[in-house]
Amino acid sequence: MKQLAIWLGLLLAFSTSAAPIGVMVPAYFYPGNYWTEMNWAAGRVPLVAIMNPDSGPDTTQNPDYVAAVNSLRASGGKVIGYVYTSYATRDTNVVRADIDRYFSFYSVDGIFLDEFTDDADTNHLNYYAALYQYIQTKGGNVLVVGNPGINTQEAYLTRPCADVLVTFEVNTGYSNLVVDAWATNHLARQFCHIPYATPAAATMTNYANLAIARNAGWLYVTDDGGANPYDTLPAYWTNEVHFLQSLNASLPATTLTVTISNRIPSLYLSGTPGVYELQFSTNLQNWSAAATKYVATNALNIFDAGASNGGNRYYRARQ
Repeated sequence: MKQLAIWLGLLLAFSTSAAPIGVMVPAYFYPGNYWTEMNWAAGRVPLVAIMNPDSGPDTTQNPDYVAAVNSLRASGGKVIGYVYTSYATRDTNVVRADIDRYFSFYSVDGIFLDEFTDDADTNHLNYYAALYQYIQTKGGNVLVVGNPGINTQEAYLTRPCADVLVTFEVNTGYSNLVVDAWATNHLARQFCHIPYATPAAATMTNYANLAIARNAGWLYVTDDGGANPYDTLPAYWTNEVHFLQSLNASLPATTLTVTISNRIPSLYLSGTPGVYELQFSTNLQNWSAAATKYVATNALNIFDAGASNGGNRYYRARQ
């Protein structure tokens, strides 16, 4: 994740790479060679593995999973636990019990909520918002991923009900996908696309380029299919990781500069097209959002009139 900082009292410019695209792997396979291959990948691209011992955490800790999770985290990856919700009909007490087991057994980095609704039903939003708040009690920086698998409602992010939404999980049709217009109100790291049953490596590379253009910061393409399309890694796994790594390395630098006129800062951001969140702080510890903007032409200029009251003010941008 990109972060740039500027102090109001100085004219400074910081540069960094654009936010990299990562791979989010439904790792519905037992610890072994595939987990070792994810360890290798985690040193090259951002990686989140979704562990799934038995359509959930099972009822007892499995030492093989303990070792696999610890090894992947030591390699730089993150692990989140699979929990199904039956489209907001599963008893929340049972869902919470699964969540508790994941954190107790494996000290996971978050939770993957499957069978996630995509409608605007208030009861459904309340259901997931309550689960989100419960998961956040497990510690800081806990990641919650919701999987409707298709285009959905913006409220699931803004409520919030999840930090990341999987808005494509289908075995066909990715080339023609039209994402929700509201997606450009949010950061790429808040969206994941999972096209499965994709046999050709050339198609995988095309899908990676499409994912970036569609403001998706997480991707997993696999040639696996059938009843469980996530019981192996794809035959082109190495190519997929190397291709994403090369895309990340080729992203242009981003700069954030500030000028001050009549005590009102003008922020100028130059970088790769995409969605950026500009934040401010008075102490470099607590940050608040100043604006979230879609940059279509490599540049953005905004004024922060709220900074005219005096005092130190720091800025950063993330994508």
